[in-house]
Amino acid sequence: MKPRRKKPLGEQSWKLEKWRSRCAWCMKKLPSDTQVFGISIALRPEAFKEMNPGTVQPLLLASAGKAVPMMVVKDSSPTKLAGKDAVFQLCSVKCAQALQAALKTELGGNPA
Repeated sequence: MKPRRKKPLGEQSWKLEKWRSRCAWCMKKLPSDTQVFGISIALRPEAFKEMNPGTVQPLLLASAGKAVPMMVVKDSSPTKLAGKDAVFQLCSVKCAQALQAALKTELGGNPA
């Protein structure tokens, strides 16, 4: 059996339905009855203008050598009302810490 080739970034599907049930860091499928962890970030206004609320966008983390699914929140969501523009869901503390470190390297600041 041939090993599966990863699709280049432009060919991957970034549909919300696909990523709603996956860890943003390790891409593991999340069971519906399990606890998940979250990180939210604020984006620069010019970056947010390019994204549609309620969608999943790839965020390239060059230092980690990967793109992660970033869920852009809707304008009416509690997350947006709290001043954040996007969220990442994660399966474990280990994945949350890895993503948080990569975000800090790429974006600076301190993601929550």
